[in-house]
Amino acid sequence: MKKRQIFIAFAVLCSAAFTSCAVTDYISKLFNKDKNEPPVEAPQEPKTTEIQKPVEQKEKEPDNVVFARKLQELLNKGDLKGAIALYDELPKKLQKDEDLQILLASLYISDGQYDKAIEVARKILEKNPDNVDALEIITIAAKAKGDKAEYKAATNDLLAKDPDNAQANIMVGDDYLGNAKYKMALQSYEKALKTEPDNDDAKYGYAVCSYYTDDVKKAKQMSLELLEKNPDNDEAMSLLAKIYSEESKYAQAAELVTKAIEINPYNYNYYLELGLYQNARGQRKQAIQAWDKCIEIDSTYFLPFAYRAGCYDELNDYENALYNYKKVIQTNPEYFYAYESAGVLEYHLGNYDNAREYFLTANKYYDNWCYKLMAAACYFKQGKTLDAKKLVQQTMKPMKRDSTEYLLVRFFNDSFSRNAEVTLTQRIQKEDDSTKRGKMLFYLGLYYEINGFDELAKEYYTKVAKMQAPMFFEYRFAEWGVQK
Repeated sequence: MKKRQIFIAFAVLCSAAFTSCAVTDYISKLFNKDKNEPPVEAPQEPKTTEIQKPVEQKEKEPDNVVFARKLQELLNKGDLKGAIALYDELPKKLQKDEDLQILLASLYISDGQYDKAIEVARKILEKNPDNVDALEIITIAAKAKGDKAEYKAATNDLLAKDPDNAQANIMVGDDYLGNAKYKMALQSYEKALKTEPDNDDAKYGYAVCSYYTDDVKKAKQMSLELLEKNPDNDEAMSLLAKIYSEESKYAQAAELVTKAIEINPYNYNYYLELGLYQNARGQRKQAIQAWDKCIEIDSTYFLPFAYRAGCYDELNDYENALYNYKKVIQTNPEYFYAYESAGVLEYHLGNYDNAREYFLTANKYYDNWCYKLMAAACYFKQGKTLDAKKLVQQTMKPMKRDSTEYLLVRFFNDSFSRNAEVTLTQRIQKEDDSTKRGKMLFYLGLYYEINGFDELAKEYYTKVAKMQAPMFFEYRFAEWGVQK
């Protein structure tokens, strides 16, 4: 098992520096490969009356020792390609050595030559179908190059021959984890830990699954164990930081993930998490800087743009907020909340054409009479009353005639009626759902604002602004309306 750990560890990490370290034990084995042979007796000195000067005889080093020394030198320099090329000089009697061939396959993996690694492993399996190390090589290489079919087949073969194989169970666990099948992943990691209780990969996977299955206590315990064994385990730091954040220990969480970044400065997720912890502490500018780094690493994912937009919005930097909402739309067009947020800011900034388009696009993803009524409000603000009422009428058509929502939308279409206003106000005040009631009060205020009754509009906006923990986008318009 020790030998297998050596091979697989450096293959997975794909690091020339680590490869050098991991192979050290195996190379040491090559140096000492002939030590079990019976010692050769030293020749008897001839009896002579003359004093003879001893002759120094330098024994020729065994081929395996010479090869091991050269290999070690190349790996110490991080020269993977040189180490691979050294196999061209491999003495004939060592060319069938399975351990050396497994090592070559591992070097190929570390160098990203996955097909060659698989080719070497298959040749070994042709002669020795039970070579578990060769099967492990194929699973790792196939997964690395994205060949799902070969990866699955090799993993199944490996588990069939060795059901308790730690590496195979870890890889199966990783697959389950990647598909959010946490309980099944836990079972695979448990199998791996039964075989190799100190396997860090299995422990980390188990800790992550424990976290996502709400066994936070176990996740925390295992994260601390991993860090006690290896204080530079950045993955364990990140997981422990998540746990601290759930305990509202944001300063500790930020400190931990900052250390993780020092160890692994190009990890996208660490910067994403750091921004969240800093934002939770009210350090919005620092949070924005963390998400800036995310975008520098990968500008194709929408989430840091969304987070950054929210921060700029909180800082009342609406231009930057709007820019980031537009980037969210560009990177993830299905995220309809970005259209809503962009529409809100465009409306607030007086860009009514843009605002109307954003609200109507949001409505395509999530049919909502509020979006259509806000789009109509954009027309009203531009003095395009006919276009506004046409859109209002379209909004009314599918609505239930006896609903409060219908009466409210119709209020924007018909000529003002005091009786209609009283009836509508009474209906709204009877609504039990505070969110629904708040939204409707806002639209009453909006109606009065559009028609020039600013004081009456402000009265309704004030009622909405006084609500606790509002969960609707119109609340922001009410706040701005009160401040006018």
